[in-house]
Amino acid sequence: MKKSFWLVLAIAAAFTACRQPDDPAPEPPAPPEKTDPATVAIGEVLPDWEEGWLDIHSINGGRGESFYYIFPDGTTMLVDAAGAPQNEYTAEKDGFPSKPSVSVSCGRVIINYIKHFAPAVSGGKIDYFMATHYHGDHIGAWRNDWETTYKWTYNSEGGFVINGLPEVGMDLPITKIIDRGDWTDRVSAEYFQSSGQKRYQNYIKFVEWSAKKYGTVREALQVGHDDQIVMKHDPGKYIGFSVRNIAASGRVWTGVGTQEASLMPSPEEMLKHASESEWNVGENIYSCAFHLKYGSFDFFAGGDHQYNGRSTYAWKDIEAPMAKVMQKVEVMKAGHHGTANTNSKEFLSVLKPDVFIAANWQDVQPNPATIQRVLDSNSEVKLFTTNMAPQNLQLIQDSGIPSSRFSATQGHIVVRVEPSKIKYWVFVLDDNNENYKVKAKFGPFRAQ
Repeated sequence: MKKSFWLVLAIAAAFTACRQPDDPAPEPPAPPEKTDPATVAIGEVLPDWEEGWLDIHSINGGRGESFYYIFPDGTTMLVDAAGAPQNEYTAEKDGFPSKPSVSVSCGRVIINYIKHFAPAVSGGKIDYFMATHYHGDHIGAWRNDWETTYKWTYNSEGGFVINGLPEVGMDLPITKIIDRGDWTDRVSAEYFQSSGQKRYQNYIKFVEWSAKKYGTVREALQVGHDDQIVMKHDPGKYIGFSVRNIAASGRVWTGVGTQEASLMPSPEEMLKHASESEWNVGENIYSCAFHLKYGSFDFFAGGDHQYNGRSTYAWKDIEAPMAKVMQKVEVMKAGHHGTANTNSKEFLSVLKPDVFIAANWQDVQPNPATIQRVLDSNSEVKLFTTNMAPQNLQLIQDSGIPSSRFSATQGHIVVRVEPSKIKYWVFVLDDNNENYKVKAKFGPFRAQ
């Protein structure tokens, strides 16, 4: 019995000796090194947006303009949905081939792009859609032979052709649509054209269908307000973010409170002279425009605002009153794709953009004189275009601007602002497929 007792005691002592309470516990594996959405190498897929960052994506389908925004809390906004016919232009005939190919519609390019980059908090929806104005390369085109020549499909429930915005909005439900308002309040020259009427009615029928299907609300842009387009998910977490509405339908913010003004004659006066060509006001002048701010970072975007005819009728220059209430910006979306009658010297002398992005879909975009004005406003500006026709690049070079002045002339363009609200980057993504790999990276730049 004594032997057994001492044997048990010895075994217990040996066990205790093996268990040293002071021995450190095994260390857990080190967590992977955290990277941010700006950490990416050329040839890699652009990382997803992360909370606190601001994303501005210029989506290139080759057939118009479409910008997708992800606000710091994950609120999303799509501005315009390109819909110019895929097979109407070629590189040899006034424009660019569709991207990534003619077999993919503009609407589908936008849908696939958004589905890839949309934050989880968006829930597969778009919080805001803004139609800057009622042209086909911004909301979806109309052609009388849409069924035979272009093979577009038709939504019999809503009575609209599926192209541009309607195609996007059928796949990605839209919570709120913002536009310049009913165009009978300020009629443009297109109002008197059959094709213009049909295009606008197609837009309205889609909006009505979306309201019934998804509860979409339509509002006119409230000029001067910064409380119409706001963060929806966690606005209190990110101070210093705002979207100020600058212009719509010829009305411009005065810079005081939410007051607006218009230099244009009254709608009644303009209708009275509607048959006179010199009184014609194209849809472009009525484009919506806004100023987005995130801390020190400033961004300006208008639709196709322009200043044609201002030498005779000063009120046709919509940029002049906007210049009075704007300021220097880090990034600017080119007005009217950078064509000749926009982005005036006076306007650019105020904005002085550090980065200029032109979403082009015809071979005259951007115009050499326009690019020269941009360079004159800021000699250090970085120039980006989503497309560039070889013949237009030659014209630009012939005008004395070397091609090396352009940071990129092809691809999706992404501006990404970090949570500090000071540093930002510009990425160029390959648009020949839908892998969204980085072709070029610029930055970090510092917002002032």
